[in-house]
Amino acid sequence: MFKALVIVPNADTKDIGALLAVARAEARKREKVSENPRVLALRFLPELGVYVAVYEAQEIQNLEVRKQGG
Repeated sequence: MFKALVIVPNADTKDIGALLAVARAEARKREKVSENPRVLALRFLPELGVYVAVYEAQEIQNLEVRKQGG
């Protein structure tokens, strides 16, 4: 499942590495996982002045079924 985050850049998040770090950290918090989710796209929307990061979230319901062997 794909999910998206909106990142408003500031002086500390001007370079791509910092933006990716923010996207990974926020996705990890949102999904409540210990590993960084995979960021699939990072796009700047100049008309809004924000970045949008699309990441891949694991489907928790399916993981629970797999763990139980079903």
